Amino acid sequence: MKNSPPTEISQSDVDDLLRQLQEIRCSITTARESIAPLQANLAETYNEFKAVVGGLNRQSMRLQAEITSLRIQIKRFTQYEDDAPQEDIEYDDFIYEKEEAITETSFQDPEAVEKDMVLEHIFRVLDPDIDDADAELVANLQGICTDPTASLADVLEELPWGVVWTTCSLQETLKDQYYRLSIWQQALKRQLENLNRDTERLQKDQRYALWQQREKGADDWHNFLDSCLEQQQDQNYELQAELDRLREEWKQVTSSNL
Repeated sequence: MKNSPPTEISQSDVDDLLRQLQEIRCSITTARESIAPLQANLAETYNEFKAVVGGLNRQSMRLQAEITSLRIQIKRFTQYEDDAPQEDIEYDDFIYEKEEAITETSFQDPEAVEKDMVLEHIFRVLDPDIDDADAELVANLQGICTDPTASLADVLEELPWGVVWTTCSLQETLKDQYYRLSIWQQALKRQLENLNRDTERLQKDQRYALWQQREKGADDWHNFLDSCLEQQQDQNYELQAELDRLREEWKQVTSSNL
């Protein structure tokens, strides 16, 4: 349940909201600091796994693809199935139309107005024409704001804590400031929720189990890789046997119809 804003805004209300914003920003920083090394560890672990088992995995996928293809050929040949090109064309047209619709809407920026409000506020409380640091900050934020793929929270993350956050511009009332900060708060909350979901997603990633295995130590990791290699070899032998059987069946089916 969302907290309703107070009917009368005081400086105390604004200060309390600013404290909440600082806490959310710290939580976002902590979340990013935990995600980055986890992503790196998962990538490194998977690369090590792929270096050992990758070749056999690719062979397995090739064998499975050939098996699937042969099974389809045998089924079509024995059942005299005909393709339905008209249906395929209609379906392709549907996909094309759908892709066109997606392309037309993909460049819309749902938070363009909110990002413009950030820039407007920055120009009101900073002086980029005189201060070089302010000018550099504005130039950086303008680049982010014009990117339709960048969210309002992405902009706010690049905005250092200071007068832009704490200052009420001459054009604002306390109520205006509170409203603006509330919008920023909601954007940062969504960002934090997304980062937490990213962490949960990484923990459900198939590479996460590999990384946990790797964390048990070098000896356990190498034994695990040897075991995976042996299992994949056994599976490939079975797939090769199935492929040979299907090739023989295909030869018999086609020769019987000559």
